[in-house]
Amino acid sequence: MERLKQMDDDSLYNMGQTRGCSFPPPLPEMYAAEPSELYQVVLRHSYYPPIIQTNTCTLAVPFKEQRHHRTPSESIGNNYSLRAQYLKIDALQQRQRALRQFLAKEAGPSSIPTQLRQATGPKRPESSGHTSTSSQPKHKRQKLEIPSSRPMSPTEQLVIMHRQEEMIRANQNEPSEKDLERYSYYINTSVPFHMLAPYTHPQMANIMSLQTPEPEEDRKHLQTLRDDLTEEVKRDYYFSLRKSIVDYILMDPSECQRVSISSIPKPFPRRVIRAPVPWALSCIEARMWQSKHLLTVCPIMVLLKQVWVERYSSLRFVKLADLFSNTLPLLPSEFDEFVQRQCQATREELDETWLPYCASLFVVHENMWLPLLSQNEPATPLLVQEFFHCVAALMSLQLRSLVIESLRDLQQFFMRHEEGNDFGEVFDELTYIQTQVLLVNLQEDQSNIEFSPSFQECWEVIHGAFMKIIKSAEKLPRLECKLFSDIDNLYLRTVRPDESLVTDIVAKVKDAFQKNTTGPKKYLGVYQKYKNLLDNTSNEDISEFLKENHSLEEFAKKIKSIDDVWKEVASLRINVPLSMFCLNAGGLNDHLCDCAERLKTRIVMFKVEENRKLNEGICKKYKEIRNTARSIPRTTEELVSLIHYIKQSSDVTIHKIVDEVDAAVDRLSFLMDYATQPVDDLKLNSRVFLWHTRIVTELENSRLRLTVLREKAEESLKTRIFNLDQRLQELEKDIHTFKKKEIINTEEIKHNVATLCQITSNLEEAVGELEEINKEQTLLDREQTQFPMLQTLIADKQPYEQLWNTAFNFDSMSEVWLNGPFRHLDAEKISDELDTMWRTMHKLTKTFFNLLGPSHVANNFKSRINQFKQHLPVLTTICNPGLKDRHWEKISHTVGFDVRPNKNSTLQSMLDLELSKFSKELEEIGASASKEFSLEKSMDKMKKEWADLRFSFSSYRDTDTKIVSAVDDVQLLLDDHIIKTQTMRGSPFIRPLEAECKTWEEKLLSMQDILDAMLKCQATWLYLEPIFSSEDIIAQMPEEGRKFGIVDCYWKNIIAEALKDTRVLVATGQPNMLEQLQESNDHLDEIQKGLNTYLEKKRLFFPRFFFLSNDELLEILSQTKDPLCVQPHLKKCFEGIAKLEFTEELEITGMVSSEKETVPFTEKIYPAQAKGMVEKWLLEVESLMLKSVRHVIHQGVIEYAEVPRKKWVLQWPGQVVICASSIFWTSEVCEAIQSNSLPVFWPTPHEQTAPVVSD
Repeated sequence: MERLKQMDDDSLYNMGQTRGCSFPPPLPEMYAAEPSELYQVVLRHSYYPPIIQTNTCTLAVPFKEQRHHRTPSESIGNNYSLRAQYLKIDALQQRQRALRQFLAKEAGPSSIPTQLRQATGPKRPESSGHTSTSSQPKHKRQKLEIPSSRPMSPTEQLVIMHRQEEMIRANQNEPSEKDLERYSYYINTSVPFHMLAPYTHPQMANIMSLQTPEPEEDRKHLQTLRDDLTEEVKRDYYFSLRKSIVDYILMDPSECQRVSISSIPKPFPRRVIRAPVPWALSCIEARMWQSKHLLTVCPIMVLLKQVWVERYSSLRFVKLADLFSNTLPLLPSEFDEFVQRQCQATREELDETWLPYCASLFVVHENMWLPLLSQNEPATPLLVQEFFHCVAALMSLQLRSLVIESLRDLQQFFMRHEEGNDFGEVFDELTYIQTQVLLVNLQEDQSNIEFSPSFQECWEVIHGAFMKIIKSAEKLPRLECKLFSDIDNLYLRTVRPDESLVTDIVAKVKDAFQKNTTGPKKYLGVYQKYKNLLDNTSNEDISEFLKENHSLEEFAKKIKSIDDVWKEVASLRINVPLSMFCLNAGGLNDHLCDCAERLKTRIVMFKVEENRKLNEGICKKYKEIRNTARSIPRTTEELVSLIHYIKQSSDVTIHKIVDEVDAAVDRLSFLMDYATQPVDDLKLNSRVFLWHTRIVTELENSRLRLTVLREKAEESLKTRIFNLDQRLQELEKDIHTFKKKEIINTEEIKHNVATLCQITSNLEEAVGELEEINKEQTLLDREQTQFPMLQTLIADKQPYEQLWNTAFNFDSMSEVWLNGPFRHLDAEKISDELDTMWRTMHKLTKTFFNLLGPSHVANNFKSRINQFKQHLPVLTTICNPGLKDRHWEKISHTVGFDVRPNKNSTLQSMLDLELSKFSKELEEIGASASKEFSLEKSMDKMKKEWADLRFSFSSYRDTDTKIVSAVDDVQLLLDDHIIKTQTMRGSPFIRPLEAECKTWEEKLLSMQDILDAMLKCQATWLYLEPIFSSEDIIAQMPEEGRKFGIVDCYWKNIIAEALKDTRVLVATGQPNMLEQLQESNDHLDEIQKGLNTYLEKKRLFFPRFFFLSNDELLEILSQTKDPLCVQPHLKKCFEGIAKLEFTEELEITGMVSSEKETVPFTEKIYPAQAKGMVEKWLLEVESLMLKSVRHVIHQGVIEYAEVPRKKWVLQWPGQVVICASSIFWTSEVCEAIQSNSLPVFWPTPHEQTAPVVSD
């Protein structure tokens, strides 16, 4: 075996692949099954030639050395470096002699002998060691140094290194798999272990010294891990040695060729930045500065760290152990108070213990830090400041660690509930067995169930707990404030609320909090069935129930249903554990029970009150019967009515009340089961049951009393009839006296009129007395008495009354007409009254033709009336209200003298002037004055109608701007008055008023133009204002926007002025109002033309806009920044799209049909990228609509063959189902036709459709 091992690396067996022939030759078949060990060694060496000699005294000699005849020293030297592979000891001696000769001559670098350069050889670099031993002066040696390169930055050096690496890679090949396999083999097996330098113990000791202290509880586990790492270090060490040897040998190309390795893996390039660099001086200065100012390694700093680790590292602002020891869950207010107490206690401990103790350390161990602050250096104050800044930084980091750990502990406390509390369909209290944190009450608030406190308030408490931890660490004084009394307002830095660490913690806790709000909200569904108790619906139901008539059995059933609800509510959970929250539903349950109890009480009290009212009604009826029966009638009518009432009560009313008493018995039985009646109600019930016996006796006594009163009434009636007859006979005598009266003086006339008035009054009283007598006779069932004399007397009195009344009226009024001022007389009215009087007298002359006295009076007054009628023409003329001064001048001119009436002028004075001679001329002047006066009145009337006529204004939307409304009355009145004014101007009597009438006509026409222009401007302004209030529209139509601004300014100014005085005459009298309105209408016409052109361009860009009206399109274009505004109009643009699917970022991801079928888009559409051009992204929607429908149909066709049809139909939109089904149906029909199996295929479509239709 030893011999075989020595042969293993002998050159005798180093053959095989390099010879190009099969070696060793194959064994005969008889020996091939079990080859010898020697043959196996030769066979292995033929495939893997050895690279290390194993039979030499020198270890790790390359196999290639067998080709050379070198001494051991030369062999070692040659293998030390490839550059020394041609090194000979003799050549070294020659080089030393040449070098001595060179130094003796003290020649410069340029005079180095050629022999010296040849001796060193071109393949050997010059050694700097030779020049270092020279005895030349310093300035002579510097001439031999190579000039240094300019300082290069690391970036520049890396660029050069990368360039060199690229050049090397370009000239080298990547190793093949065979190269890698052979290379791995030589590393793992070709270098024997005994040739490797052993692993030294000091190296392992140095590695072990870098370990951290071991906790006692983990010592066993760490020992196993340490042993594994030790073995790994050793393996890596020996592997590295083997690899280095193999890599060095394979640096010789001949060796690579011999072992058939064309290329080896390239090591990772070593990029070393070498000096000098541009910032070398800065680096040195920084190193020197740090050596002076790096104070973190000061002993006092180490002591501060040790104190913190030993005493305060476990300190927390909120101690979870104390939190768990509390009775959880807590109300949010209690939790907030607990966190506040904990944070305050920790802050006090830091402020009163930690900081004073650290200050005492500085005092006790001042030798650890005072020497660092030398008093002799001028920079000592700055160094002191830096030192305490370093102390503050260390303590700030410690304080930050306390805050961070406290925040993380509190986070972990809440993250125990991060899974949330979504309990699914049915709540199970055993699902959440962890201790809850916050107790939330369920309470009723305005008919809704609310959480008290609300989840927002709960989150504010939790968020406040984190903020309290942070705030409690703020404003802690630095150590200088404790050491030096004259220093204050210096504080340690701590965690800020806006740091990402804090926001991440708070965000995670908030996410867990949000997950825990699902369960409580879902649990409210338990109370959904009792919502009617909270939202007053149940009260309304009870109200509706009580409004209707129900039997006692229905009332009992209603009360039982309410009792069942009460029992259900009373059995609900009081405390509901839901992970982070615990719901306290006790108060809500009690409230619901109270609501149910109130409903029940309301029904019962309704019946109690109803029973009380009905019983009181029964008693009231009995009392009414009793009181009415006891009453004393004052008239016959009352007597008869009372007799009928007693009869009706005895025969009918009493029996109805008895039925009501029976119902009261049933009500009393019902109430005894559900209510406790008060004493007054019990007494009332007793009275109801006792009334019947008492009322029968009362009725019988009243019947006897009324019989006696009836007899007395009949006797009184007979007496009244006799007295009336006597009075009528006396009146007949008084009327007959007027047949002989014929005296017609004023006093006699007045006396006769007074007498007739008294007779008329007596006759009217007699008529009333007769009616009362007949009424009583009817009531007492007696025959009515007739008095024909009464009607005869009334007929006889009437002509005498007309005669003397007419005579009296004419006598008194004619005096006023003749001798009173005529300015206030109405000639037309006087004429009518005279006609009436004349006709009356003419009729009476015929009536009294056989009575001398009355006939004489009638004829006398008839002639007097005829005589007064002759003055009517003059009276009509002078009493004309239209007479003006110009008319009196005409009258004066006609009669030939001046006629100027004053306010006291009378008709008699005018008659004395003999104006009656000119009656015809006066009538013409009066007629002309009447016409002119009529025109003047019409003018004044029109002006009065316009004086208080005002414009009506209404608010425009929710703005302060007003608009004109309800102008129909103004337009109708304006049109009517324009026609009237134009008609008046055509009258022949208009001349005195012509100028005024013309001015008024111009005013009316101007108002008509202004009103027409105003209404036109307002209508167009109302249409365009919402459009041009959008900045998007103004940006796209700047010229039209500018013009609309002018119109808007004009319009608002006009309306503002009109609002100051809304009267039409004043509002339309603004300066230049018509011109401004006409200019505005011109601008509005131009704006509408530009708007139509703009809309036409949009429609041409996106033709589907033609399906929208102008108003709908403008609504879209005025809100281009909000893509959601297009949603209501999509149905008109795209027949199949009802709306689009938008993300929260307003990205369009799909389309939804009217049937709620959704088709996702193959790509997202970003409306924001269109920069307000709605038509641009709508074109994308149109394109993606086609592409997406094509895509979804393609996917549906693919899945048709993979999914059962019944399930497939429900998964895809209807259009996909129809299209894919048609494709496969056509394909299957074609196959059936080609295969002549159509009768077999015929039932298949029905079989496919039937399950879907049946479902």
